[in-house]
Order: sequence, then C-alpha cells, then structure tokens
Amino acid sequence: MAKKGNTHAPGTKERLLEAAIDVFGRHGFDSATTRMIAKAGNVNIAAIPYYFGGKGGLYQAVITHIAGHIKNEAGDLLERIGGMTFDQEDGPQQARELLRAVLERFINFIAGSEQGTRFARILLREQMFPSPAYDTLFEGFLKPVLDALSTLIMAASGESDPRQATFKAMTLMGQVVIFRVARETIVRGLGLEGYSPEELKEIRRVVVANALAITAPPSE
Repeated sequence: MAKKGNTHAPGTKERLLEAAIDVFGRHGFDSATTRMIAKAGNVNIAAIPYYFGGKGGLYQAVITHIAGHIKNEAGDLLERIGGMTFDQEDGPQQARELLRAVLERFINFIAGSEQGTRFARILLREQMFPSPAYDTLFEGFLKPVLDALSTLIMAASGESDPRQATFKAMTLMGQVVIFRVARETIVRGLGLEGYSPEELKEIRRVVVANALAITAPPSE
C-alpha cells in the first residue's frame, strides 16, 4: 500500500475520486471537507489541490465522472437511436424494442448496481439543490437520454408533438429512478429482499410494460 504521505503515489487520483463520490454523496458539497475525503481515500490532503485544484475542482471531476459513466451504460444504444429514422414499415416496432432495451439497461444500473447506489445520492442532491456542476449532468447524460427516449416515443406511438414526447420520456425516467431514490419504501412496501435478480426482473417487466402502454398506437 502506498504511504499516506505520498501525494504522487500510483492510484492517488483515482482513490480520491472514488472517496469523493461517497463523501459528497453522504454529506453534500458544503458539509464535506477535504480532510474527510483525504482520510476516506487514505491519501495526503495535499493531493486534492495538486490533482483537482481544490474541493470545487474535485466535485466537478466527480460530476463529470458520473455523467460519463451513466451515459456509457447505454452509449451504444443511444448512438444507434441517433442514427435511425424509423420511417420504414417496421419502424414503430424497432422503436419499441429499443425503448425496452434502453429502459432495461438503466434499471439494471440504477437499481441493480453498487455504482447506481453511490451515484444516486449525488444525483438526488443535484436535482434538489442544483449547483453550477448540474449543467454537466444535464448535458452529459440527462439530455441525451431524454432526447433518445423522446425519439423512440414519437416513432413508436405516432406522437407528433416533441414536447408531449419529452413529458412522457420524463415520466419513464422517473419510473426507473424511483426504484433507487425510494428504495426503502419499495422494499418494505412489497416485502422485497432488496433487489435480488428475480426482483430486478420484475421491476424491468413492470416498467417496460408501462412504457409500451404509453407508446401503443391509438388503434391498439
């Protein structure tokens, strides 16, 4: 193990970033201190200004890391959606299949992964008390995901109003996020173990069914 006093030890920057995700998530930006973060990462406190310029720079690095990580969870799907027109005969069905794939991917990450738990604390704080770093979250992954979901909703349902499609996309994102931010209520209310593989499968089934229902053409 590297000595705590070594500011430039291999992995120091990465350990600081990982420690900061937990400390900022649990305490918020104002209450978190550089000393707390350095202690959690087992590094010299001088490493924070050296690598990040200070607490503010470290927080921005955390937000950038979170945005990039979450976007990468479905990056291949988002790129595919962006390159499609859905104007062929089977376009609506393709859109619904992609909608299912995107939602399942995010459910697995947000509700079923350790990183989803850690990231959600910061995401929730930024939604309630947005900092200047919120723009990074919005532009980095929230807007691309909203745009992709809106495109799929319009293609699958025939919705012609982009604003209405975006409203529906937001409700779908909310249905995914609720299983993280309201985890304790859901676990206790349904008597769950805490998102076992079978429980995640049930969550995916319910959310996808809701998505397909709101994107069904009027004739269906």
